[in-house]
Amino acid sequence: MITIKKFLLRIKKNSTFLLVYEVTIATLSILAVVMLIFEYSYDLNTLEINVFYILDEIVLLVFTIDYFIRLFLADNKKLFFKKNIIDLIAILPFNSVFQAARIFRITKLTKLLKILRIIKLLRAIIFLQKFKNKISPFLKTNNFQYVLWITMSTVAFGAMGMHLAEDKPILDSLWWSFVTITTVGYGDISPTTGPGRIIASILMLVGIGFIGMLTGTISTFFIGKKAETSTFKDETMEIIKGKLDDFNNLTFDEVEDICTVLRSFKNKQ
Repeated sequence: MITIKKFLLRIKKNSTFLLVYEVTIATLSILAVVMLIFEYSYDLNTLEINVFYILDEIVLLVFTIDYFIRLFLADNKKLFFKKNIIDLIAILPFNSVFQAARIFRITKLTKLLKILRIIKLLRAIIFLQKFKNKISPFLKTNNFQYVLWITMSTVAFGAMGMHLAEDKPILDSLWWSFVTITTVGYGDISPTTGPGRIIASILMLVGIGFIGMLTGTISTFFIGKKAETSTFKDETMEIIKGKLDDFNNLTFDEVEDICTVLRSFKNKQ
């Protein structure tokens, strides 16, 4: 009989699930940070505050489930706890504490509210770190991180050049630079001077290179994932063959585990 732990471990080894999991965690991490930025940058109305609160609770719930599943699957629980203290801090229910802090404000305990705000910022930093950890394998594919930094720098310099050469507002210049480098070209802003057109040409060339590199990196990343899965399958089959050579000494549970693994490989074909 397959235990819950074996079932979860089998799912964890599935490359498609692993990819979806990493993208989901990375997306939720950056979503939590963006919501915090909006919360501190703008005066939100009641509806927006409620929507942000619900979204934040959903993110917190997903990360809480993720943490305890990983804890359940960990062979060394004590070591997992030590290595993931930051993740534990990130799933603490700060929103509930903030609700309580509103009551404390009546008694002028404003220092508590300030401390809680600092803790919430710390959680945003933790989410950024989680986002970095999840996106890092993709960025390292084909050294794509260098292409990304070059492209971002080109967008910044292009915006500054457009601002100086065409005397456009800096925000309009940044919008034009981004649109140009992505080769979208809305045409709402266009350079009329020689330097401005030279800058536009450079942006378009860099943009074409970036898109080509992005497409190639995505393909390489997925092919690499598939290769890793094939390698895992080959290694597992070798282990099974070794066990079958000593078939008479296998227990019924070991035979059942081997059959389960073979069925999972067969279902993927």
